[in-house]
Amino acid sequence: MKVLSLVDLTDKQKQELEEIKGVDLSVVSAKSATAEDLKGVEVLFDWSKRLQDDIISSETLNWIQTIRAGVDALPLRALDEKGIMLTTGSGANSINIAEQALTYMLMFERSMNLSTWDQTKKVWHREKKYDEVYNKTVMLVGVGHIGSQLAQYAKALGMHTIGVRHSDKDLPNIDKMVAMKDIDKHLKEADFVVNSLPDTADTEKMFNKEFFQKMAKTAYFISIGRGKSTSTDDLVEALQTKEIAGAGLDVVDPEPLNEDSPLWDMKNVILTPHNAGRSVHYEERAFKIFKKNLKSYIENGEVVENLVSYSKGY
Repeated sequence: MKVLSLVDLTDKQKQELEEIKGVDLSVVSAKSATAEDLKGVEVLFDWSKRLQDDIISSETLNWIQTIRAGVDALPLRALDEKGIMLTTGSGANSINIAEQALTYMLMFERSMNLSTWDQTKKVWHREKKYDEVYNKTVMLVGVGHIGSQLAQYAKALGMHTIGVRHSDKDLPNIDKMVAMKDIDKHLKEADFVVNSLPDTADTEKMFNKEFFQKMAKTAYFISIGRGKSTSTDDLVEALQTKEIAGAGLDVVDPEPLNEDSPLWDMKNVILTPHNAGRSVHYEERAFKIFKKNLKSYIENGEVVENLVSYSKGY
């Protein structure tokens, strides 16, 4: 079975895949790969926008594993129509993204966002509000790999956790799970609202003026999912009118953020350039997901992790 990796694998990783019975592995840089390299390929590791038409028109391709978690930029309808399975690297970045979300919370409670501003002006100013995340409540909107990891960290620090997803089935480290349709009833309980939702038709501008008005005025909004799920204009207004206390934003809409956006100059906003998903450990973790899926695919024709539902868009 021909397997093409567009990811530059290490010698050790190549050996691990080649040791799986039935694998005929080729490794070609994504920058130099051509339609010729796709001939006869059944399994593709990662995606190439440049080769999109060739990938979709392939007569042999049956499964694509992307190295990243998001699939909103892929032609999902075309892949679905071709019957090509799609899996992702979701979960490979859950540790680092959860750590970054936790960092925003700690910075706000310890007023480190303000101390950072003071540092740029060489001001020694100690008169700030110093609180703790201990005994605070975090609402996790989307309890997938990232939300579950963050819940674990939050509980270790003595926080209370509310999970929000379509199913209200209990999960470890979640004190209370509520269905997405009931989120409004519980917003006032949260000191932090963390958005880790994907970009779909259902989530577009879900976090809007009405949503922010239902949050506690002392609460912080943290966005580590997709920028399009939040109305930037409504968020700016909520911050300016003090509907909410502040925001930690790794994703915005548009990206990069416009230079004239008021968000740049707000002391109650922490901005990072969509880097929460980056980690020196990411590619190795994503490789392990692919290897696990590949072994399962060869043994029984199925994948076991991160199969994308085309109807849901993630």
